[in-house]
Amino acid sequence: MIACGLWLARRRLIAALVGDGRQPRLIRAALTDDSRFGLLEFLAHTGCELVATDALAHAEILPAQAARRGLVVWLADAHLVDGLLRVAAIRDTSRAAALVARVRLETPWRSQLHRLSTEDPSRQLSLI
Repeated sequence: MIACGLWLARRRLIAALVGDGRQPRLIRAALTDDSRFGLLEFLAHTGCELVATDALAHAEILPAQAARRGLVVWLADAHLVDGLLRVAAIRDTSRAAALVARVRLETPWRSQLHRLSTEDPSRQLSLI
């Protein structure tokens, strides 16, 4: 399985693909609609599962678009990820994206993730 960790840096979105025993592959995308679309197309082609913090999912549209497109998107609690980054002494944004991806791959942390739902019950109208 390949997991893709998403991390929002100052001027770009960083995606780190981790899995299959290979070194992480880093992709840096500018914060424009075209680059988001290109990144989404690439991630859909790889068939990876996305992992992002819940804070990133609220601030960035890419996780919701990926879920609507049919990709599996997992959300991690931002406090958990911040704690892991502090313990591992990671300050580099590329390494942070790789750590977010590894949360999905490591068994002890999988239970801390929840899947992003594409349905928003507050926006649905009752027919009765």
